[in-house]
Amino acid sequence: DPTVEKLQDRTAELLGAEAALFVPSGTMGNQIAARVHTDRGQEVLCERESHIYKWELAGLAQHAGVQPRTVDGSDRGLVTPEAIREGYVEASGHRPGTGLLAVENTHNSKGGTALSPEAIAAAADAATDLGVSVHLDGARLVNAAPAHDVPASEFAASVDSAMCCLSKGLGAPVGSMLAGSEGFVERARRVRKLLGGGMRQAGM
Repeated sequence: DPTVEKLQDRTAELLGAEAALFVPSGTMGNQIAARVHTDRGQEVLCERESHIYKWELAGLAQHAGVQPRTVDGSDRGLVTPEAIREGYVEASGHRPGTGLLAVENTHNSKGGTALSPEAIAAAADAATDLGVSVHLDGARLVNAAPAHDVPASEFAASVDSAMCCLSKGLGAPVGSMLAGSEGFVERARRVRKLLGGGMRQAGM
C-alpha cells in the first residue's frame, strides 16, 4: 500500500535509519529483530523486567530458538556497560555465546522510565565492542524523545535496530515500526511474512 510505504519512509527518516517496516504489533517487531540478529542456540542479554523477556510468551525461545540471559537494571531498567560485560558469554564448545542485547525505552515495568540517549549509547557501545548486535525496544520511544527534548533519532543512533509503537503514545489504532539497515529490513520482511504479519489492506 503506498501510504504504508510512505509511513515506512517517514519512520526511517525520524529514526535516522536506512529503512523501516510496518508490523502489526510491538511484540512482533521485537521477535522479528531477535530472529534476524541471532543464530539459533545463542543467548539474548536483556533486563530482567523487560517486555521482551517478561511479557512476550517466551517468544525468544519459540521464534528465534535463543535463550535469554537476564541482567539487573535496578529501579530504572538501565542495563549498564558493566552488567553487559559481566553477562556476556563467549561462544565455545560448551557455551552458546551472546548474540544480541535488547534494551527497552521507555521501560514499561519500571514505571515508564525514559532512559537518556547517552545511557542507551553506553550500553550499545559496550555490546558492540564485544561483537554483539543491539536491538532497542522503543515501544514508547516517541514519549522518551520529548521527555529528554531530543529527536527520536538520537536514541536509535547507536543501535542496530529499533522498534517503536504507533498504538502507544501516538494513539493509532494498531501497528508498530521496525527500523534498521536496508539489509536488516529485507530479512525482517521475510520473517514478518513467516509470522503472519503480511497485512495487505494496511494503509489508508
